[in-house]
Amino acid sequence: MTTESPLPHDQIPTVCGPVAAAELGITLAHEHLFVLSSEFQSNFPHLWDREAGVREAVRQLERAYAAGVRTLVDMTVLGQGRDVGLVRAVAEQTPVHIVVATGVYSVDGIPLFARFRGPGTPIESEDPLIELLLGDITTGIAGSDVRAGLVKFACERTPPDAAAHRMAAVVAEVHRQTGVPVVVHCDPFEGNGTELVRLLEKEGVAAGSVVVAHAGDSADLEGLRALADTGCMLGYDRYGMTPFAPDEQRNATLAALVRAGHIAQLLVSQDHPVHIDYLTAEQRERVYPGWSYVHLLERALPQLLNEPGIDEGAVHTLLVDNPRRLLSRIAAPQPTDTRPEVRDAA
Repeated sequence: MTTESPLPHDQIPTVCGPVAAAELGITLAHEHLFVLSSEFQSNFPHLWDREAGVREAVRQLERAYAAGVRTLVDMTVLGQGRDVGLVRAVAEQTPVHIVVATGVYSVDGIPLFARFRGPGTPIESEDPLIELLLGDITTGIAGSDVRAGLVKFACERTPPDAAAHRMAAVVAEVHRQTGVPVVVHCDPFEGNGTELVRLLEKEGVAAGSVVVAHAGDSADLEGLRALADTGCMLGYDRYGMTPFAPDEQRNATLAALVRAGHIAQLLVSQDHPVHIDYLTAEQRERVYPGWSYVHLLERALPQLLNEPGIDEGAVHTLLVDNPRRLLSRIAAPQPTDTRPEVRDAA
């Protein structure tokens, strides 16, 4: 069993208002409600029924609540069709607390909106993204009173390119002014997570305040251990997305990191959206069968409990303590190296 630290006193911003950190309960730390290609949706409205989408989201969250979920972090940001009005319509009909993020999802660079203005551009100026993302956290998103609790960007380039350097500077400044954690979408197969953590550190973000999303897709245990040794948090947040990694692989490497002393740095989730227009419903079910908000609780975690070193206390740490600490803006504790000392031969 793990020993819990004292409950933080921070109020966590959710779509329906602040919630005490102690009330977050079981938290899915990296999910989505709706991932949309906004221009296609607005120009071809027959592609999707918004009202039906809200009803389906409420239904799926009711099932998640019955399974024990009390909080969901919606990581949908600019570039993924974020629509705070749509999210609020769902949040008002479910007892599940919904925390939202701000940031930019653009794996191929800076979005056109900001590509020609800002530092190092033809129109040299302060980066316009900073003020926009700050407002989402300090004032509210899209003129609402819904405030974001995390800031996110994406980089799939190895090594991180100029766009990643610029976005790291943006989110670092947002972090410096607000304290919110930084989540970075990485390429786990190229293994650029450690480089992204070091890049953020150079911009002044302590590794303990960084989440490397999707790190758990990797089968490279040594690479995962090296990433954990930086002190960042690792997202094991695509459970159920078997084309990237089967649950058995994720469980095995996660349990190895727990045994190595990194349990406080691990976040488990599913990256599941109610609706994503990148695939049809039929394609999604064929590629990701059984992918849902309850896959983790109903399928993956019972198997994880069979791994050496994993007990109910460890599961509580993964699902309750770690996301609560993250959302309370408390950096992950530095890892303890439990490997045996290696001495040079005399």
